[in-house]
Amino acid sequence: MHNFGLTERIARVDWSGIRKMHSMASQLDGVINLGIGQPDFDTPVHIIDAAKQALDDGYTRYPPAQGFLDVRQAVAEKLSRQNGIIADPETEIMITVGAMQVVFNTMLNFIEPGDEVIVMDPGYDYFSQIKLFRGVPVSVPLKEENGFRLDPADLRAALTDKTKLLVINSPSNPTGAVFDRALMQEIADIAIEHDLLVFSDEPYEDLMFDGREHVSIATLDGMKERTITAFTLSKTYAMTGWRVGYAVGPETVIAEMEKLMEHLVSGVTAVSQRAALAAIAGPQGCVDEMNAAYARRREIIYDGLNDIKGVSCIKPESTFYAFPNIKAVGKSSWDLAEYLLHDQRVITIPGPIFGDQGEGYLRLSFAVEDAELKEAIARIKTGIEKLTA
Repeated sequence: MHNFGLTERIARVDWSGIRKMHSMASQLDGVINLGIGQPDFDTPVHIIDAAKQALDDGYTRYPPAQGFLDVRQAVAEKLSRQNGIIADPETEIMITVGAMQVVFNTMLNFIEPGDEVIVMDPGYDYFSQIKLFRGVPVSVPLKEENGFRLDPADLRAALTDKTKLLVINSPSNPTGAVFDRALMQEIADIAIEHDLLVFSDEPYEDLMFDGREHVSIATLDGMKERTITAFTLSKTYAMTGWRVGYAVGPETVIAEMEKLMEHLVSGVTAVSQRAALAAIAGPQGCVDEMNAAYARRREIIYDGLNDIKGVSCIKPESTFYAFPNIKAVGKSSWDLAEYLLHDQRVITIPGPIFGDQGEGYLRLSFAVEDAELKEAIARIKTGIEKLTA
């Protein structure tokens, strides 16, 4: 097919490895999906009801590019109450198409050709957005022996005079690691010392286990003015398909994001914003119920994986992901993931999708029903025992 002169920048964007796995799985029957990063719950009823009411109330027209003011005000109250971030809803908050738009806009607004962007490895795939604007991703290793938490010495070693932006994601996809307050303070000190902009991606802020504290780096002294924070309703409220998130940052940054919104998508769907208001300002018992299920499933997957010869897994501190070490099985991550898919009909995600340090690991989502999760682990055990017999 004629490509009609597609730009060189498009070639720098890779197809999602997660989508590749799901494409292979679409040809098979009886597959259990431990690959997709979304809750298995339905959106809570009171949120759906708010969307239905919004349709009756006429929320079918263009919304403001920055988002409805009452939604931004609810976000500001939540940020103050839960995160400790004091943000002006008029100038420092924007409603976005999920957290992904905040990632894209941040890279579009700040990355010039040759700028270096620090990313965690293994970590969520920010590489394509960085390379789209001719930035250079610079990976900092997160080691299993350190609980997949950042070693500040490794961060310092990665810095150069070309470093423009530092990307952090805590709680972390794919490892489930949490950066505690002391570590966040060390990161903040480095950012201030080297005059770095920080992008903090926090979609899993509510999925915490064992009483751990979520720390938004923007709350630390000297960080609000140099931090762009991305939040989403997708994970907390099982609203992945509604496509609503929000950006928090300095007034000048939010103004530029609002300007670009007009040229990108005009604004976030009006009905979705009304649903978001009900989620943020409404009862939070639904969040507790979902998190209780994730906590129970975490124990199932942790115990089950560590019962498989050749597999070891540290207990996730947050999110609904486990990141087991499969090096002793003797296959690469991709080879083992494809084997488990075809031989056992279980979707897992190869670790290298999340960076070079992910080789030797798989990412497994435990956002599936208990019985299905147990069956998937039993299949994985059977498949690996066949390989290692």
